[in-house]
Amino acid sequence: MTTPTPEVPTAGASGAASCDRPMDELLAAVLSSEARGTVTVDQVEPLPGHAGVGFSFIADDGAAKQKLIVRTIAADAPSTGPSDVIRQARIMQSLAGTGVPVPPILSFGGHDSLLGRPYFIAGFVTGNAIPARAVDQTPAHVVLARRGVEVMAQLHKVPLAGLEAVWGAVQTPTAEFSRLFRLFDRPTIDLAWAGRVELLRDRLISTIPNEFHSGCVHGDMHFGNMIFGPDDVRAVLDWEIAFLGSTLLDLGMLAFYADPDAVLPEHRHRAERWVLSPGEIIDTYQRAAGHVVDSRSIIWHRAMAGYRFAVIALFNEMLHRRGKKHDPMWADLVRSVPVMVERSLEILGGSTGA
Repeated sequence: MTTPTPEVPTAGASGAASCDRPMDELLAAVLSSEARGTVTVDQVEPLPGHAGVGFSFIADDGAAKQKLIVRTIAADAPSTGPSDVIRQARIMQSLAGTGVPVPPILSFGGHDSLLGRPYFIAGFVTGNAIPARAVDQTPAHVVLARRGVEVMAQLHKVPLAGLEAVWGAVQTPTAEFSRLFRLFDRPTIDLAWAGRVELLRDRLISTIPNEFHSGCVHGDMHFGNMIFGPDDVRAVLDWEIAFLGSTLLDLGMLAFYADPDAVLPEHRHRAERWVLSPGEIIDTYQRAAGHVVDSRSIIWHRAMAGYRFAVIALFNEMLHRRGKKHDPMWADLVRSVPVMVERSLEILGGSTGA
C-alpha cells in the first residue's frame, strides 16, 4: 500500500500554493525555479519535534540526489517571533564559518514564494542523539556532552559585529522579565501550581548583575537540540528564540535542566538526559569560555533559569488545559513548578522568608 505524500498546510490569501497540491510538487517547483532546471522530489516525510512544520525529502536534479529539509509555518501561524523561519535561516547563515555547527541553508522565501508561505530549505544532517536515560549512556556520551557545552561556549564567543541586522538589538535581562511577565500575567494561569514564583521574580530583579557578557544566545541550547556524530556535535538546531543578550542564560538553562533537585522525585529522571551534573557543565563551560566567568553571575542565571522554566511550564500547562496546544507532558510537569521555584530561591541565597 502506498502512503500518500504529505500535503502542505493550506496557503493564506496571499499565498500562491494550493492546499490540494502535494508537498513534493510544491518543493519541486521551488527548487526547479531556484536551480533554473528540473528538480524532482520524493520521499517526503514529516520531521519529528515541535519546531513548526517541517519535512525531510530527497531532491534529484538529474546529476545527484541529496536529502534536504524544509521548515515552514502552519496556515494560521503569523510569520513573526518563533514562526519567523526566514529569521531562523538568516541566523544560521550568520553562523557559517564561526565554529558553531549549523545545517547548511540552501534557500529561503516568503509569502510570495511558490510554496505560498515563508520557508527555508537546508541540508539534512545525519547523526545521533544522546540517550535520555543514564542506563543507556556510555563514556562516549560523556565526551559528547562536554563537546555540546564547548559548542555553547563557542557560540557565545562569536563576535557581535554586523549581527544586529539579523539577530536584532542586544537585549538586557530586563527584556526577558518583560517577556515572561506577559506569559504569566493572565487570568487563565493556574496559580495553584505557581508556588512562590512572584517572590523569586522580585528577588531576581533586585539582584540583576551590573554587568553581563553580551553575545549570541540560542535560548534553548540543550543536547536535545543537537545532532551528534561519533565524537563531536554535527549541528545545533531550533533557533526560533535566538537573540543577542546575556550569554549565561544558555548556561543557566542547561545547568537547571541537569539539576535533579529542581523537580519532584518522580521527575528527577529528566536530569539524566544531560549526562553531566550542573557543576560539571559549569566547569566545562568555564574552561571553554575564553574569558573569566563571574561565579555570582552564574548563580543568578541558574536561578533565573528556574524562574524562566517555571513560567513556561505554567503557560504551556494552560495552553494544554484549554485545548490550545495538546501536550499532556505539561499537565504532569507543572506539579514540579513549586520545587523549581524553591530550588532557585535556594541557589540565589533566598530560600527563607516570605
